Amino acid sequence: MEFTALFLAITVTMLVAWRGPRPLALSLFTAVLIACVATFMHHATDTLKLSF
Repeated sequence: MEFTALFLAITVTMLVAWRGPRPLALSLFTAVLIACVATFMHHATDTLKLSF
């Protein structure tokens, strides 16, 4: 679900960058970049429960 939201946010950002004002596009890009890094860090720091 969170990856779908990120994909939609990236799509909206690209559409705004194509047709909208530049400051809005840059601020949306910054917000999406922060959200992507936060999602990555959330998944990268999960502990794996491995049993060998």
